[in-house]
Amino acid sequence: MHYTNPVAPVEGPEESPPLEVALLTWEYPPIPTAKGRVACEVAHGLARHGVNVRVFTMDRDDTVRTDHERIEVIGCASRITGLRRLMRKIPGLEHVAAAAAFRERLHEEHERRPFDLIEAANWGAPAAMLMNSGLPIVIRNSAPHSLDEPDEATLGQRISNRIVAGMEARCNHNADAIISNSRSNAHAVRDWYNLTPGLIHMVTPLSVDPLIRKAGAEASFPPAHSRLRLAYIGDDSHRKGFDEVLLGFQKVTEQFRDEGEPLPELHLMGLENGALDARAGELGLPASLMDQIFDYGRVTDESMTHILARCQFVLAPSRFQSFGSVYHEAAAFGRPLIACAEDPTAVEHVRRHECGVLTDDCSPEAIAEAVTTLFNDRTAMMSMRKAGLEAAKSWTREQLGARTLQIYRRAMRLEEIHIPTARPVPEKQGVFQHIHV
Repeated sequence: MHYTNPVAPVEGPEESPPLEVALLTWEYPPIPTAKGRVACEVAHGLARHGVNVRVFTMDRDDTVRTDHERIEVIGCASRITGLRRLMRKIPGLEHVAAAAAFRERLHEEHERRPFDLIEAANWGAPAAMLMNSGLPIVIRNSAPHSLDEPDEATLGQRISNRIVAGMEARCNHNADAIISNSRSNAHAVRDWYNLTPGLIHMVTPLSVDPLIRKAGAEASFPPAHSRLRLAYIGDDSHRKGFDEVLLGFQKVTEQFRDEGEPLPELHLMGLENGALDARAGELGLPASLMDQIFDYGRVTDESMTHILARCQFVLAPSRFQSFGSVYHEAAAFGRPLIACAEDPTAVEHVRRHECGVLTDDCSPEAIAEAVTTLFNDRTAMMSMRKAGLEAAKSWTREQLGARTLQIYRRAMRLEEIHIPTARPVPEKQGVFQHIHV
């Protein structure tokens, strides 16, 4: 396999063929997850610069066109059959099976219309069997798969995480370029995978869906006399501080009840079915508190904007954020963020944009104190709202696409932005690995 369009500029003469990019991810909208949102933003950012993007995802079987003529979504789940289906049940081999499925589906698409470059997520190493394909490969880093390994992990989970960690490291070490979403994320990536100097490693801030940015700019802030409403966007993992959010909200509710204030509300977005009930049972939360908690499950961007419009803050006391998408979305919607100083990405984001506050640690006491203190400071809330909306003006798909294309050109060993179409470039030869799974 080789790429056939190594120097085609994205911006240039009309006769220049568009860049053909394969984007490997695990989820894609309408699945409303951080992985899916980021993949969607990258795809749309590239498409706005004239790139044809085919997104390969494991969350579906079918192939569909999208809301953009240059973006196609190709499901890979149907390739998990036979031996691969068995491998998915064996610790350590499940991601090998997935990588083989990605490889097979991408190979078929390359035969139909050749690619010029592959971009893949680091999490789970979907490009593990494509690193010797002959195509330039770019790895976009969030968090490693093993970051969420529980303290009481089984032997199978530990084996699986060690194998996938090795696959992720190999992808980063052998990639033509790697991307991190913030400086703090870049430092973490170097430590996780023991990266050595010399790799092309660049930072590319994320964009925010224009629907969210537009809705945020138009949405008014709740009046001063409004009931306190808090929003949480994420899953129920330890890393996201979900237990601490629930316990911190309980403390705020008790304080408001003692002071005779209207009881606050907590609006949850992004949880799996049954997750809230399971965590509430484990924590022993009273039934009366559950009357103040609203669980919307996985929501669309449009639904999220309607929910956020009623809330004053976004709670995101994560110990570590993969992308920091929720930080950007809160700011873009003009809602102050309550984050945690345990997360370097949160520290970088809040200190740079002044759009929220940081708790010293991820504890119920610290979260409750931050909530009540900020709620009683209307001036600070409005200042953070204004700062977030201002910062979000630059978080556009156009800028994300332009920055990503600069990295692609470096990965393809093309340093100039405008490249003559007649310039001869040696063809980069290579074949897919002969691994048949």
